[in-house]
Amino acid sequence: MAPDDPTSDRVWPETGLWAASFRVMFPLAALWAALAVGLWQWGGLVWPNLELTVGWHVHEMSFGFGGAALAGYALTACSSWTGRAPVGGWRLMWLAGLWVVVRIALLTPLEMADWVAAIASLAFFWTIAALLVHEMRRGGKGVRPFLVLFCGIAGIGSALWIIALSGGAQPGSIWPVLGFALLLSAIGSRMVPAFLAAASASGRQDSPPVPVWITGVATGFLIGGAFALFAGLRGMAAALIALAALAMVAQILRWPWRPVARDGLLAMLGAAFLWLPAGLFLLAGHVPAGWVTLAVASHVLMMGAMGGLVMAVSSRAFARRVSGRLRARRPMLPAFALIALSVPLRLFGALDLAAGVWIAGWVLYLAMSLFRLGGPVPRPVFSGARDR
Repeated sequence: MAPDDPTSDRVWPETGLWAASFRVMFPLAALWAALAVGLWQWGGLVWPNLELTVGWHVHEMSFGFGGAALAGYALTACSSWTGRAPVGGWRLMWLAGLWVVVRIALLTPLEMADWVAAIASLAFFWTIAALLVHEMRRGGKGVRPFLVLFCGIAGIGSALWIIALSGGAQPGSIWPVLGFALLLSAIGSRMVPAFLAAASASGRQDSPPVPVWITGVATGFLIGGAFALFAGLRGMAAALIALAALAMVAQILRWPWRPVARDGLLAMLGAAFLWLPAGLFLLAGHVPAGWVTLAVASHVLMMGAMGGLVMAVSSRAFARRVSGRLRARRPMLPAFALIALSVPLRLFGALDLAAGVWIAGWVLYLAMSLFRLGGPVPRPVFSGARDR
């Protein structure tokens, strides 16, 4: 059996494009990451009547790009939690259709298009939540409340954001940035050390295990910071966000980092996660008195942390499977390097160059993934073969 044959692991019986959400939603996320930035940066040159606001840009790089990535990850990873086949078929077609409708409607100047976008966006996130609840119950597992609650709130937030934009308002950009940072923290703080520990020789870690409570503390501080910000307590919000970042650093220092030297996929995951506490420190510097601009903090979090983690996690789904282990495909590391390079370029004001480098990274990723959307779905998707 060929070492790159997905049948070297267990596979799910469904095959083809619509067999699992990662095969549809990750490429859509990559496509939109490139197109949305291209439209924002140069759209007016080729589409003279195009009028895009900062609110559109924030919405599409969070609820649009981030929402597609969330659907690709959550509804695929759910199969590992439930033992059931990944969500696919007509349910996935419905979900992808809703996502596409939102993107088109937000670029359409027709009357009522914004309301169509708002309703479709609400339905998109609530469909993810409903599918998660359904799959967990059918699998006899307890529902994971965080993801379900996040999708529920994200749907409402996205719809209200679109309605506000349609009325000429400019909603506070910090909220989707802070919300998706919370999502990345909750998922990444468990995923990254788990993969690192699994890759350590003989199951041993290079340092003591990270106490579970530290992850909870980091998430709690971040949630507390959001509530304090909502209440207008900006000083307290800044302190709590900074404490969340410090808790993440405490986790990172205890992780078993040695495997990243021989595993490109792990190196991508670890490097991407490092942007998260960095961005939160910058966000804490913005909240009380604007010591750091929101643009700087949000681009570190959205481009560096979210962009990097989306590419690092999704690359695992398309990785080569050699002797039960995952190996990064050749385009993945240069694509990830381009995404990482785009962040400092954006921070230093090289806007056109940063946009071009960002787009090149996602186009390279997309070119790789489009050739691997068929065949059986490996089991599990995001990690190598487990004991039978």
